[in-house]
Formats: sequence, C-alpha cells, structure tokens
Amino acid sequence: MTHPSPPSLPSAKFGIVDLFAGPGGLDIAATIMKDEGVESIGVEWDDATRATRAAAGLLTTDVKDVAALGPCDPSVVEATVLTGGPPCQSFSVAGSRKGHQALDDVLRLATRLADHEDEASFDVAWKEVKAETDAMSDDRTGFVLQPLRWIMEAKLKRHRPYEVIVLEQVPTVLPVWKHFVDILRRTGYAAEAHVLHTEDFGVPQTRRRAVLIAQFDPENVQRKVRFPEATHQRYRKGAERLSPTHDHRDGALFRTSISGGDVEPWVSMGDALRATRTTDFVMVSNYGSGGDPKNRGRRESGEPAPTITGKVRRNRLYPLRKDRSGELMIRLEDELDRLSPQEAGLLQTFPAEYPWRSTDVAQQIGNAIPPRLSLHILSMALLREPPQEKWYTLLNEWRPQAPPVAVQRSAPPQTSPPVPSSAPGRPRTGAPAKSSAK
Repeated sequence: MTHPSPPSLPSAKFGIVDLFAGPGGLDIAATIMKDEGVESIGVEWDDATRATRAAAGLLTTDVKDVAALGPCDPSVVEATVLTGGPPCQSFSVAGSRKGHQALDDVLRLATRLADHEDEASFDVAWKEVKAETDAMSDDRTGFVLQPLRWIMEAKLKRHRPYEVIVLEQVPTVLPVWKHFVDILRRTGYAAEAHVLHTEDFGVPQTRRRAVLIAQFDPENVQRKVRFPEATHQRYRKGAERLSPTHDHRDGALFRTSISGGDVEPWVSMGDALRATRTTDFVMVSNYGSGGDPKNRGRRESGEPAPTITGKVRRNRLYPLRKDRSGELMIRLEDELDRLSPQEAGLLQTFPAEYPWRSTDVAQQIGNAIPPRLSLHILSMALLREPPQEKWYTLLNEWRPQAPPVAVQRSAPPQTSPPVPSSAPGRPRTGAPAKSSAK
C-alpha cells in the first residue's frame, strides 16, 4: 500500500515558509516570482482557508499549527526565508487597557527569547514563555512570538539561519517589530521596520501595514535595509487625483511609473472593478462610524476603497449622484448589489479568477495581505530591487493551476495497532479561523 508524501518545500534559492499564511496573498506573489528562484509553502490553521489555498494550487503543510512545526521539520527544512503575519488581536485595539498590557507582555517575553548562545538555554526560556502565554486569558498574545521562536531555532537547532525575514501586521504592531529589530540585530541581521500604505503601491484601497524586513548580514547589522518606494499617489480625503503618466490604452491596470521618479495617480475602485461596475458609484461603509449612520464613511468610485475587512459585505453601494452644490445624493431605494467575493478580492489585488472557497470568504479576503503589496515587499527583501513590470501583468492574468501530483511512498510495515492521538482538536497555539491575519 502506498500513501502520498506530505507536502514539503523544494530546495530553492529563495524558499519561503509562510507562517499564518491565510489564503495566499504572499504565496501568490511568490509564484509570480518563480523565475527568480522563489518557492513557498504556507502554514495555515483554518480548514476553509486551506481549501482556498488548495484550489489555488498553493503548497500548504499537512500540520496546521505553527507551534507544532519548526525550522527542522522535513516539510520546511529547506526554507531560506521566513515570512508571516501572526494574529495580534489581543493587543491591536488602540486605547484598550488590556491591549496595552498584552503589548507590554509581548515585549517583555520577546526579550527573554533573545541573546541565547545554545539550544539548551533557549529551550528553557521558550518553555517558560510558552507556559506564561498559555495561561493568559487571551492565548492569542503568544502568536506574535512564534516567528521569533522559528528564527532562534533556525540558528540554534538547524544551524542555518534564515537569510531573509519578512513580518507584517496592523500598524499597532509596529512597537513589537521595532523591538524585534533590536533583537535581530544582536542575532546577526540588518533589520528595519516601517509602516507602508497600500495605495502607495497601486492597491485600490487605503490600508496600512507595519512591515519588518531583516537580512542576515552578521558583519554589517547596522546597515540600511531598503524598503519599497512609493509608485503611486498617497490618498488623502479631498485631495485631487493626479493625471496619469501614461494613457492605459493597452488595457493594463496597476502599472507603475517609469518616468524618473514620478508617481502614478492612486488606483481607484472604479479602475479595479471596471469589468463588473460600468457606472460610477459611491461606497458607504461603517468604518469609524461608531455606530452613528451620520458618520459613515463615503468613498466615490474614483477613489481607493476604505480598508477591506472581514465585514466588507456590510459596505453599501449606490449610484453616484450629486446635487447642484456638489453634495452626494444617496437614496436608500437605489442601493446597488453589494460587493461579490470576486470584487472584494480585486480590491485586495487578488486575481479575478482566484478560487475562493467556503461560506466565510469575506473573512479570508479581509485578513489577507494584498498580493500586489507582497510583490513590492518580497522583491525588495529578496532581490533588493523594485518589482519587474511584467509581474503585474502575470498577477492580473493569473489562473489557478492543478496542484502537483503527490509522490507516492510505501507505507512502513505495521506491527501493532496505532495508538489514538490524545491531542485536542484545536491546539491552544493554533490560529482560529477568524484570527489568521495576513
């Protein structure tokens, strides 16, 4: 009898293991960069999200929980690059007393994991840290420490540090990434962390992400780490949209400027959805409304969308009409169809043919990192240069491919009945479906 071999990352110049991988916002970018020697495998807890990844032909580990894996596991041992967006809801609520306490706890515990010179001392520290995070009222607090564990174990146990590290999350996590930067510099990495605005890179949506990039360079840890530079106009309420630097007559979307430093105008909702929305519209969202309908945000189709979240289906769309004074006229009876999963994915720069699975697709889309932003981050982190122009076309035209056929292997002889596992159905350290954020 034969069984398929578990998925594993092939040897590659840039072999990525992507923690808390989500539906594939970063992994799709990696497939676009395949000719540069990029391969990726994701670790993802949620079954519905794993189904989307499978339909997209993305490589995903059999083991769902990042805490049950490590850099020495055969499925990921070939990785030279670590990426991840650990769920951080426990301290990402601005102004929350509990959130600030959780943030302080993470910074304190991260310090305890730093500066170990041998495997044994690190194991003792990790055991103590894990016991403390498991005992917390919100055990998600420990998720953000998992990438640091992988980084340290790659150096101390695998004896081969990751060459590049990329971590991203909501802006509230920036203090954690800044703290990681200090730790990583002492571990042999040149590292920096900054907040990026997605519309700066041609994403038709305003979204901010705290990004850490680290490159192993023990002899030059204080050197500057290059981050992506803006290719498109920053959106500001009331600002006038720039004129394009080319006319788009070739039908291309999301192209960057090549005119010596000039930036393209922001990419609008209308640009991204022109195949499905042929007339101008206004989007009314609940962002920042505090439940007060009068405070609901409004964006016209000529502007980028507000941040796409797991509640994107709550956004309402109406025909764009204005009175003589230029004020928007919204009639509830004229409400248009709400965004489809395909349209919400397009606003995140997922390809139109992305094979979303499950009834809770909005959560997957809202949690994902925009693939276009991933192209900018990965290209600068791995190649230290901006993305190639052709990659944007490849991303827009992407179609799901059949997953590779698994290699069959013979089952070992069984001399006694298998012992049922006593592990719980949901590991405490695994990311729940609605917490896995990219």
